[in-house]
Amino acid sequence: MIFSRSPADPSTRLLRRALHRVRGPFLRSVGWAAVRQSAFLAMPWLLGRAVDAGVQSGSPAGALLYGAAFLAAACVEYAGMRGWQLWATLADNRAGTWLRSRLLKAILAVDTDTLQRRTGTFGDLTTRATRDVDTVLVWIHGLTTWVVIGLTALVLVPAIGGLDPLLLLVAAATVPVLLLLNRVFPPLFGRRAEQLADAHGARSAAADELLTALLPLRGVGGDHLLVERHHRHSAEVKHRTLRLAVVGSVWEAAAFTVPLLAVTAGLLAGGLAVTDGRITVGALTTFVLWMGTVSVAVNALIARLGDLAEARVAAGRIARVLDLPAPARPHVDVERGGVLRVAGLTVRRPGRAVVGPLDLEARPGEWLALTGPTACGKSTLLRAVAQLVPASGTATLGGVPLDSLDPEQLYRLVGFVPEGPLLLHGTIADNLLLPGPRTPTELATAAHTAGLDPALAALADGLDTQVGERGGALSGGQRQRVALARALLRDCPVLLLDDVTSALDDTTEAQVLDRLRHATADRIVILAGHSPAVLARADREIALPAPRASPPSAAPDRTSPEQETQDTPWLTPTGSPTSPTSGPSSGAPHPSSPDTGPLSPSPPSSTWPEPGQPSA
Repeated sequence: MIFSRSPADPSTRLLRRALHRVRGPFLRSVGWAAVRQSAFLAMPWLLGRAVDAGVQSGSPAGALLYGAAFLAAACVEYAGMRGWQLWATLADNRAGTWLRSRLLKAILAVDTDTLQRRTGTFGDLTTRATRDVDTVLVWIHGLTTWVVIGLTALVLVPAIGGLDPLLLLVAAATVPVLLLLNRVFPPLFGRRAEQLADAHGARSAAADELLTALLPLRGVGGDHLLVERHHRHSAEVKHRTLRLAVVGSVWEAAAFTVPLLAVTAGLLAGGLAVTDGRITVGALTTFVLWMGTVSVAVNALIARLGDLAEARVAAGRIARVLDLPAPARPHVDVERGGVLRVAGLTVRRPGRAVVGPLDLEARPGEWLALTGPTACGKSTLLRAVAQLVPASGTATLGGVPLDSLDPEQLYRLVGFVPEGPLLLHGTIADNLLLPGPRTPTELATAAHTAGLDPALAALADGLDTQVGERGGALSGGQRQRVALARALLRDCPVLLLDDVTSALDDTTEAQVLDRLRHATADRIVILAGHSPAVLARADREIALPAPRASPPSAAPDRTSPEQETQDTPWLTPTGSPTSPTSGPSSGAPHPSSPDTGPLSPSPPSSTWPEPGQPSA
């Protein structure tokens, strides 16, 4: 009943795995719930016996005895409820941690093009990691209720029959009606829940877009378009919420009314039975209380069926990102002083110009300048070298293909700094320390190399200066230097820099490049851009050809759908997701991160740090 779909269904498979992960606390919650419900069902019987002993038999001692037993059962019921809720809460908290960690790992292991195809919008990732995960947790938390419902039916059917067969017939008459209700409403409820989930995802994307691009578009008078778009999505969420609420309210009201009608009929039948002497007043009291329990159980059943319908929708949306990824690629020993070789690296996207091919060979200590006409794909090819977008061709370091490396290992070997960096909310020090703890000397050295120390000297709080939302409190040049210093602290043997000095004046740019050249004497550095200062300091220049049209049959990526989650890491080698840089060569919109800045209307998504891993 809980898993009525095929086990091969992605949503069912994910729900099963989530439950399996928390089976220990879940089973404990089941045990405590059984204790609680047993005591709860015994309480009406004890109360009925107390009524009979005090009223019908005239035995105060007997009434007190049953009353004391009633109070003892109430204490057991309280203890059982506490144990039930404690372990159920622990189960859904553990499941939430597991699901969000899985989501993060899946996002880390997939390129941004694939991720966008799976989710439709990057802003929708926030909804999947919050609302959809929470929906699954509500289902897990309520699963124990099925045991309570089953125990209630198992106990009350013979118990009510033992009171009077007519009363059991009255109670049983509600079953066909309830079955009919639960046959009609769950599919309709599930469809509307899915529509509401999609509407929430679209509004989340619109809200993120509004926060990201409002100020840039305000300067050209386009801010009202984003506001109107958010209003439209909010109106759609309201409409879908009301449609879901209509179904839910009708379903719950009908299911609640049926047991109440049974209680009314039971009172009439029970009153006649008391008059005829077939049952006692205490037995009638017990029946009425038990029917109230039946009403509560039916309401719980309706709620759990609704939870299941919504959880299936949410799990399906989560599974589209997870796709139950294959095991991580093994760690491979890569020689730090190895040669970087790129051969025929080409990026093809449907309806866009072909970018590449790129061929190069670089040894430690070499600087290569990547140049070419506007829109030739300099930024895209740097991302392809860093395995951030799908591409054909090869890129190896020390003879080891980069696309065969475990993502975390790749991040430590290849660093990527985009042109438009985005900083996390917090201080400059918080952003510099994202790769991990560093000594004050290391921080000072990286800041000096990146040319950040004059800016820090001009700020009253220095490293403790708040950078503002997405780094907005700093200038473009200051953000670039913070991102560059952060990449230097990462200490990757390969450093890919996408026009990272574009916001600096000529004097500062020359100083930064000279220091950077000295600091990267043992690293491979590839810089994209046309700056004369960069070209003057590069060992070699690699000029890219003008973009050419992509043939209609060009494949969007180099992999099959089954491999999409393991082909290319989505985060930058400094541990942060990438986003498009300014200029036509930036490619499709990508989620933004501490090292990137959203300069297109497409919204960045929120990401969630994986326990034990440095986020950026």
